[in-house]
Amino acid sequence: MLLNRVVPAVVAVAALAVALVATGGKTPSAADILKKADEVSLAQTTRIELTQTVVAPDGERRTFEMLSYSENGNEKGLTEYLSPNQVRGMKILTLNDGDDIWVYFPRTNRVRKIASSARNRRVQGSDFTYDDMASGKMAKSWKGKNVGEEQKNGVACWKLALKPTEHGPKSYSKIVAWIDKAKSVAVSIDYYDEDGEHTKRLDIGGYEKISNVQIPHSYTMTNELDGGKTMMKVKQAEVNLRLKGGLFTEAGLGK
Repeated sequence: MLLNRVVPAVVAVAALAVALVATGGKTPSAADILKKADEVSLAQTTRIELTQTVVAPDGERRTFEMLSYSENGNEKGLTEYLSPNQVRGMKILTLNDGDDIWVYFPRTNRVRKIASSARNRRVQGSDFTYDDMASGKMAKSWKGKNVGEEQKNGVACWKLALKPTEHGPKSYSKIVAWIDKAKSVAVSIDYYDEDGEHTKRLDIGGYEKISNVQIPHSYTMTNELDGGKTMMKVKQAEVNLRLKGGLFTEAGLGK
């Protein structure tokens, strides 16, 4: 985490006490933790400007400028590429908490729905797949167990062992997620493919509370197989704003 790398012991103890009181003195379940994570990090609407840097295993770098929108706590999402010119205007639409994904390609002026078998493909050579881009609500996408407390990236966390629900990503057999005990935000996630191999790690940090919504400002997806990584930095974030009608529709992708 970029914020609160060193948490004073008294704060950690106080946060644990609050958590235990809230759960009747019991360690919270994975379902409770995921529900709280959604509550603190999801907004009615968002508009976020991003810079994405893809670092290939040989060190070559590619940079993209992107604009992302969401509605109803990630039930609907839209990502548009602004630069470079080769991909300018490409859009990714996600609906039903990521169950459905469409991509608009401006060069051919065509919209294609992403099949289940293609959801694990990298988007523009990055370490983020279409499934990653279609992230919905954590409590709806994942289920599993709270396996205890653990420090991660200098933060006291709950460690969760999770598997996808019927609405969850199709590309992973399981994940291990570390959730900040004090703030209830995701700190790090390890991803395992359908064969159970650890393939990627996502580190999330730089959280800023905007209108009572915790918005992360940095994401780093590390490819554990080839050593490449993709970094995303938030340049500007707005929450609970009015968005134009028709933004989250297949018909509106080419407009």
